[in-house]
Amino acid sequence: MICVLFDLDGTLTDSAEGIYKSLEYAFEKKGIPTPDADTLRLFIGPPIIDSMQEQCGMTLAEAEEMYGYFKERYDTIGKFENKVYEDVERMLVTLRQTNTYVAVATAKPQHLAEQVLEHFGLTKYFEVIKGADQAKGIVHKPQILAEAVRAMKEFSDDGTKKRITGWYMVGDRKYDMVAAKELGCKAVGVAYGYGSREELEAAGADYICDTPSDVVLNIAVDTLL
Repeated sequence: MICVLFDLDGTLTDSAEGIYKSLEYAFEKKGIPTPDADTLRLFIGPPIIDSMQEQCGMTLAEAEEMYGYFKERYDTIGKFENKVYEDVERMLVTLRQTNTYVAVATAKPQHLAEQVLEHFGLTKYFEVIKGADQAKGIVHKPQILAEAVRAMKEFSDDGTKKRITGWYMVGDRKYDMVAAKELGCKAVGVAYGYGSREELEAAGADYICDTPSDVVLNIAVDTLL
């Protein structure tokens, strides 16, 4: 039995509109210019606080203030300015029909990840959904993926289910690939998300997929090797 863990933003859903508009709201509220489109694109994937520091040169205190402004809009409106990528649901159905465990490991806060997946009717496909939990210090992708792997091991090791013999992490950014390598998962990059093919290759992706259907195909081939 294999387990496929998915990132959320840029992998299962196209969340750019809500994130961009909420970032613009935060910058406008702070009274500083909004970065250009290429810079804003880099905010999708890692924690917003990290991106504020890395992309805008802010101090931790400034980044936390900006994240508070971002949340004012995103947590109420922006989270649903979002759409499921074409063929994602077919991908999930196919994986579930082919003796595969499926889970989510996302840097989006846990409660927001659950709300988005429920909103789009995707919750039913996942055994485990793990997101960031700042109160517990679980913020960065390796920590989140470790929590998802731990939960999946508990789920499958209860004596009534098949144990997991292979692990795959599917995501669109370098953070997903790096976390996969750290946790001993095959790293599957998706080129239809927000990270470039070059970024995914440089981060050590084992496979790079152009469509959700390619994800199913590459994992199926890998399990036969």
